[in-house]
Amino acid sequence: MKRINTVAIVGLGSVGAMFGSFFVKALGPENVYGIADEERVSRYKKDGLYLNGERLAFNYVTPSEAVPVDLLIFATKYTGLKAAIESARGACGEETIVMSFLNGVISEGDIAAALHPKHLLYTTVQGMDSGKVGNQIKMEHSGYISFNEKDNQRSESVDAVADLLERAGIRYEIPTDINRQLYNKWMLNCGVNQTCAYFACGYGGVQPGGAHRDTYIESMEEARACANAEGVNLTEDDIRYWVGVIDGLNPDGEPSMRQDTKAGRRTEVALFGETVCALGRKHGIATPVNDMFVAKFR
Repeated sequence: MKRINTVAIVGLGSVGAMFGSFFVKALGPENVYGIADEERVSRYKKDGLYLNGERLAFNYVTPSEAVPVDLLIFATKYTGLKAAIESARGACGEETIVMSFLNGVISEGDIAAALHPKHLLYTTVQGMDSGKVGNQIKMEHSGYISFNEKDNQRSESVDAVADLLERAGIRYEIPTDINRQLYNKWMLNCGVNQTCAYFACGYGGVQPGGAHRDTYIESMEEARACANAEGVNLTEDDIRYWVGVIDGLNPDGEPSMRQDTKAGRRTEVALFGETVCALGRKHGIATPVNDMFVAKFR
């Protein structure tokens, strides 16, 4: 079986750095590369990155210093994916396995079109609660990684990643339908991320009694209808499941898109509302809530 001994991560935000810390413990810091531009590399080396108060040890390299690795992970925001792909070209070799930890259902296609990797696994990460302020990352729950080949056929690459995750102590699952998994998580984000960002609220705004609960659920319904038109069987039970998950979160907590709007950063509306609206136009499905979101964020 193929064995993964080197990993490169592009995007050392809360998700990339958090999972990277597990890889460092399994492989050693010399074998886990954090790829970033020269300014960020200099800052990381000087000021460090900290997870729950512990300084993380990565082998920081610039794009020109990147060498082919066994596993290449993209963990940027979607707004930075194009630049991230260019910065990672040197790390993507003939046999490199590539995974995208981004939200949504379109990043794998973007990576495939630009890098043409021989081994691209479709991936979603969920259940983590990590957040980053400056160079400090806080995390209580590390979540898990779902991944598989696009055609859901178990491959040597899937087995190699599963072996690495076991060595690193990272929870994972290999679903029988990875495309459905991606669309299901996307549906949630179309609802909770955009609603909280639009109305400048935390999870409390969409929980029972919250002023924006109906809008949040209607946005998911629009995404579900579009997914169904694409041949992905999402159901009302899936929406009820996610509503139950969000209802159990800290009301003061905030999804990532709300954190972006608070910080004045560009949002990932292209992954969520814009994708819903494009699919709606394609299939003749009305998407008024997502049209509203797109008009606001654009």
